[in-house]
Amino acid sequence: MLARALEALRGLPGRWEIKISGGEPFLLGSLEDVARRLAQAGHKVSLLTNLSAPLERIERFIASAGERLRTFSCSLHLEQAREEAFLEKVLAVRARLASLSKASLVVNSVVVPGAVERLGEVRRRFEAAGLKFYPQLMRVDGAPHAYSADDAKAIAPAFGDLVGPKQMNRGYDLRGRLCHAGAKYFIVHPGGRAYSCYPGKRSGDGDLGSLFEGSFALRPGPMPCPYPACPCTVPQNRGIVDLPAGLRAPRAETE
Repeated sequence: MLARALEALRGLPGRWEIKISGGEPFLLGSLEDVARRLAQAGHKVSLLTNLSAPLERIERFIASAGERLRTFSCSLHLEQAREEAFLEKVLAVRARLASLSKASLVVNSVVVPGAVERLGEVRRRFEAAGLKFYPQLMRVDGAPHAYSADDAKAIAPAFGDLVGPKQMNRGYDLRGRLCHAGAKYFIVHPGGRAYSCYPGKRSGDGDLGSLFEGSFALRPGPMPCPYPACPCTVPQNRGIVDLPAGLRAPRAETE
């Protein structure tokens, strides 16, 4: 099944950026081969990991993607990882990405209720180490979490300077904005089903068919966004959705 899905991705028209996430992608035994084959097909490869894999395994992935590697995202869960050890490992990964001119490194972390001030302090320490730190406001079933009054008050001093989806994921309401999700962007469920975007998966109206069964098909063009919250900043930062002027990210990389 994986081989069938991989062939469908390799055969996409043009060159795509394919982000491998999960779950935890390093649990996939063939991850390095997947990265290598996507890179050989001319696609760009990005990754989202919690950094639980041994550094030697991470090195093999980086080597497999090579010059096609783009964003290496490290997801920090403070309830599961020790900050000092995580930071040390991120810096080790950065050293191994140094020779790849187009690869970038970012640390993501959800603004967990009750830990807003702590995450703000973590952000300052990671940025002091020269790392890009990318916080994400919490969502429940796709909707913005209702933070307590104390948490809401703490968010502004901790992250108020971060404006727009390039700096922080705030789950913007983009209803009515023209969006190419389903045509130039899509997500794939572990079962092989493809959807236009995460809200399209939850609602069911973004179904694009199955990569495993061979029924996958892209949409012919853009549609107005019908969803009250856009949870993923990949389409926002890659020009997939028409952002309001105040939120527009820099122009996407071209080749």
